[in-house]
Amino acid sequence: MMLRVLLFLVLMSVPWSTSQATVEIATPSIVFAEVLRIEKEVELIKSHLGLTESKPAIQIFAALSPRHSWQKSYIIQLKINLFRRQRGFPFLAANNLEPVLKMEPEVVYEQTQRLLTEINMLKKRLGISKIVPKQEIVPGKKPIDVFNKLNFISMQWDIINRREISPANVYAEVKRVNEDVNIILNYLNVQDVAFPPPKKSDAKPADSFKSAFKLLAEIQRLQQLAGIARVDFHDFSKIKTVLPSDVLNMVSMAIAELQVLKAHLGLITRLTTPAEQHVEKTPAEVNQFLGYVANKLQLIRSL
Repeated sequence: MMLRVLLFLVLMSVPWSTSQATVEIATPSIVFAEVLRIEKEVELIKSHLGLTESKPAIQIFAALSPRHSWQKSYIIQLKINLFRRQRGFPFLAANNLEPVLKMEPEVVYEQTQRLLTEINMLKKRLGISKIVPKQEIVPGKKPIDVFNKLNFISMQWDIINRREISPANVYAEVKRVNEDVNIILNYLNVQDVAFPPPKKSDAKPADSFKSAFKLLAEIQRLQQLAGIARVDFHDFSKIKTVLPSDVLNMVSMAIAELQVLKAHLGLITRLTTPAEQHVEKTPAEVNQFLGYVANKLQLIRSL
């Protein structure tokens, strides 16, 4: 009996590293290989639908992190959902993630697996039987490589959907930003006395694009107050003809940056609200809403 007790005590003193340690399942190179696989799956769908056009995407050279790639994957999910709605398939809401100070590549890897699963479901509905194999891992890839490839894939979904992102889609994402800002204001006990700027009736996507950058500037001002490293988004501004999808891109970057701020404040359980469906929104409404949210952030003078 005493021997059994001693054996039990010895076993309990051994560290169970296999159950407690975090196993690294991904690096940017591994994630990139999965994104390449997604790209080839999207090409299969385009080919099946008789689509040969390829929509280019500008190359970004900023020092982006996995959180920006994750946010880009969210946009792809959004566009897949638009395709499902067009085809009369059951609508699947895009997933969400709790705020973190630093996102690891593993989280983006998990997101690639969700995208692959959703694409495989679409292939079954469309009658596409061809399978894309695992892609070769190319060493030395960085988060920006993952982002740029995801950005290209996102553009191809515009071709598959045979339509651009609408102002209503952008408005829905700005509303998510607004809810995040409300969470932060309430936490800091800052009274919301902001007013929307005057509506510019002839506003174009280019106006909303500038307003999105002003919003980002306000978020980064707060990041500076919090001692959070800021990202240079200047490369994103190198667009000659701004489309609603470009505005959506910058709004998504604002969402990504707000998550770091929320995590810094300890608001890790306050997830960004799911997007609501809106119809018949105009660039003028998007532009005004962006200005209103930026005005709210200006109310915060300390953290």
